[in-house]
Amino acid sequence: MSRRAVLSGLAGAAALISAVTVVSRLLGFARNLVFNNAVGLTDVGDAYNWANTLPNVLFEVAAGGALAGALIPVIAGPLARGMRDDVSRIASGMLGWTLGVLVVLGAALALAAEPLSALSRVDSAAERDLVAFFIRVFAVQLPLYGLAVVLSGVLQAQRRFFWPAFAPVLSSLVVIGTYAGYGWLLADAGVAGGAGEADVLPDGAAALLAWGTTAGVAAMGLCQVVPVWRSGVRLRLALRFPDGVAARARGLALAGVGALVAQQLAVLVTITLAQTYGGDGALSAWQTMVQPTYLLPYAVLAVPLATSTFPRLAAAAQREGRAGYAPLAAVTTRGVLVAGAAGAAMLAAVAPAATAVFEAIGRGNTALIASVADALTLVAPGLLGFALVFHVSRALYALERGRLAVLAASAGWVVVAAASWVACLVLVPGARDAAATLHALALGNTAGMVVAGVALLAVLRAAAGASAVAGLARTLAVLLGAGAVAAVAGRWVVDAVQALTDGIPGAVAAAAGGAAVVVVLVVGAVAVLDRSTVTGLLRRGGSAGATTVAAAEPGAGAADAGAAADALVPGTDPEPATPTTTATATTAAATAAPAAATPTTTTPAPGAGTPAPGPDDPREAGR
Repeated sequence: MSRRAVLSGLAGAAALISAVTVVSRLLGFARNLVFNNAVGLTDVGDAYNWANTLPNVLFEVAAGGALAGALIPVIAGPLARGMRDDVSRIASGMLGWTLGVLVVLGAALALAAEPLSALSRVDSAAERDLVAFFIRVFAVQLPLYGLAVVLSGVLQAQRRFFWPAFAPVLSSLVVIGTYAGYGWLLADAGVAGGAGEADVLPDGAAALLAWGTTAGVAAMGLCQVVPVWRSGVRLRLALRFPDGVAARARGLALAGVGALVAQQLAVLVTITLAQTYGGDGALSAWQTMVQPTYLLPYAVLAVPLATSTFPRLAAAAQREGRAGYAPLAAVTTRGVLVAGAAGAAMLAAVAPAATAVFEAIGRGNTALIASVADALTLVAPGLLGFALVFHVSRALYALERGRLAVLAASAGWVVVAAASWVACLVLVPGARDAAATLHALALGNTAGMVVAGVALLAVLRAAAGASAVAGLARTLAVLLGAGAVAAVAGRWVVDAVQALTDGIPGAVAAAAGGAAVVVVLVVGAVAVLDRSTVTGLLRRGGSAGATTVAAAEPGAGAADAGAAADALVPGTDPEPATPTTTATATTAAATAAPAAATPTTTTPAPGAGTPAPGPDDPREAGR
């Protein structure tokens, strides 16, 4: 059998999704480790992360959702009819409008750098100047994000998934090199980590950090230029669309704006709370330690199953009477819950080991780094809701009930913002406390994700009937009990191993042992007490992971993965993390090509925190 045939098959597509997800997430996690070693929880780290969040939030609100929601659907029709000239004209129009809007916004952001830096709540004039410098450079990222998303959408519309999935990997490599170079400059100049570093940065260090990160964004788009050309699409700067396309594109672009605004509100509230209540190091610890670790089990366990299920749900929703949709939705939702529960228990179990790694390599506030273990434990239960947000939203998009999904997800993001604020008021009543602020943000995130997950399940039941959520109560009851036991047992193993060993090798061994215990206990409990979930997934064989892909180029078949993950996480920036627009994109994809469309997603910028979740989004740098 040819390599192309393998990649276009169901099992091959699902395996490629998982492989790209794992590679991208692990590389993104490595990038954050390098950041914490080279930059660390310092005033420079906070200035960098605060400034890097602004272009990501601005891009998401101004263009991210619009592009993800409109590009694939309006191109899919002409592609299906073989109208290649119209495809080129539509893509060119999208590119022209995108660059036109984002260049103007980028210029405005650069001009507003000084007043914006005053809002960052930093402590010194040197740090404010550094924030302003970072904002001016990072403003260049706005049109680069737009280029990456347009090119990615053009390729995905043609079911060419390799380069959109691989682009974040290249971005991460560029940013890792940037962080390493920055660390070398500091070491060569004899600069130690800690407060006051902004005052003594060696020449060229800030410029390397700023322009190197921006080069990572550029890499995501530039690596896709040749694949787009080879696909036959000819791009040029234009503002006109073929007749009838502009109105449809405008309507699709406006879909899901509520969820995007709510999510980005949660992002802005999170970074504001981190700076206001946490002070030095809190924002960097949240974005480069807590969130990347939180997203790792989600992306590796839940995202591949949820991603590869969507095309089958979309196809079932288009059959007469939606034949097969409800049972498929029920069993895959239960499967995603199992993955989410295993990930949550695993995160709670290995939290001390992960923190030990950060302590071994991190720079800056050591007491704050030590508090990351408790923050990871508190944020872990939110993984169940987070996994449901990703999967159930897609199930609703397949039914073309995207607005209901948007409302439910928006409710969750509003709760994230409100609960985080209330938790900060309660846990940080006096002077700034970075550790307590991390715990407050973790509690707020968990509360919001639980609300979003429950709301989405209620909406799914209302939209598709009780059979679409059949068996969920039993599965959830089993998972709550088994997950709690597994988390405690896994933590005991981690603590026991760490008591016997030290350093990074000991932490890795402890984490591996704890994770193995969690998997055995959770999967074993489900196999014994909820066999219908296991047999239901196995009966569908490759169906849960089936994505039929036209492998039009080597590597085709990697559908979107985890991007939504990143953008969905408050306090993260949309890194090349395609996550928020996942919802809008998926809705549109389902409308345009229900049987096989694959949604785009949005993400965080290199070096910023984590959006949500997936490697297919050109802005997802594998966080």
